[in-house]
Amino acid sequence: MSHAAAAPAAGSPGAARAWGWVAHLRHGGTTPWSAWTGEAPASGRVLPGAQQLELLRRLNLAASAPLTPDLAHRVLTAAAPGRGKPDLALVGVAGSAHGPRPVDPVTLPADELVRVATSVLAEDVVRIGLPREPRGLPRPWARHHRVAGDPILATAARGALGPRRLGRGRMVVIGAPLDQMLADVWTRRCFERGSGAWLEWLRFWQQRGQLPPRVDLTAVAERHAASPGGVVVVLDPTALPHALGVRRLPPAHRPGADAAELARRIATVVGLLVPPDERAALMSRTVWPRMPVTSMPPVSVPDEHREWVTRAAERMARQLQRAGYPVVGDPAAVAPVLTGETPAPERPDAAVLELAVRMLVDDDWTKEAR
Repeated sequence: MSHAAAAPAAGSPGAARAWGWVAHLRHGGTTPWSAWTGEAPASGRVLPGAQQLELLRRLNLAASAPLTPDLAHRVLTAAAPGRGKPDLALVGVAGSAHGPRPVDPVTLPADELVRVATSVLAEDVVRIGLPREPRGLPRPWARHHRVAGDPILATAARGALGPRRLGRGRMVVIGAPLDQMLADVWTRRCFERGSGAWLEWLRFWQQRGQLPPRVDLTAVAERHAASPGGVVVVLDPTALPHALGVRRLPPAHRPGADAAELARRIATVVGLLVPPDERAALMSRTVWPRMPVTSMPPVSVPDEHREWVTRAAERMARQLQRAGYPVVGDPAAVAPVLTGETPAPERPDAAVLELAVRMLVDDDWTKEAR
């Protein structure tokens, strides 16, 4: 439940106008608070916060059909998790003289509305639940593989293999340019257990002088080099289907920076609602395939981290050249592809809010898993 803004006294200036606006928004209204003049009697003990009211107005603007009363109620009573302001009162409504100053909701930064939307979306994730596990008949004559390395490329590879070809067998470690692998491992982590923000996460690994375990290709390969199935590191994307024994691979899906940031924040709240293992499954199997595609590119490595990434890639290439296990492709392929493009903002709040609103008004998002 929301920590609602302080309740104005009965008959206090602006209270009837505020309750009138609440009723207007509950019924699909889109008039901003500053332009609202109607009045209504109180319909609750306390007024919803300005963040919740403005988010509901934005949802009404975006929706092609009236929102359900249940969704409107959930938005108005939602908490705003994470670091930020408490629920704020509406400017022009007399209330407590203590606490944050009242605001005009339309002036709120996007981040404040995202906090509320994240809470509602996390509840949706838990309610939607997990899709059914794909089933396949055992194929004892087929060659089985395990897959590791770049997590987004590995996800695509597992999808191509299917449940009948995954299991005990040769370990295929999939590599790519190191800057891409770093972006992929952060993005995928956002859709699993959550993470720190992108730049904060990069700084953590740079300060440790290490690479995330998933994309430390030599360490992964060495752990499995002596296993019965053996190991192969694949750095040439054109050779990957052959290494896996499949005709083709589906294209790798790389969510944009806005989608990853929203997933990161949803994961934080889902973690408060379910056990850790269930959160990882819900985020990767329910949120990942349902998150809409956006036009924003994935995150990229900024200038301040380029020297570290370049040196780490050079060290990895030398280790792969000396490896005693098969390496398909040129070890130099792990060199970063640093294009000089401006990286996506660390927290693209306006785009994240647009995506969150898009999801909340989309009937397909709220359909239960099948």
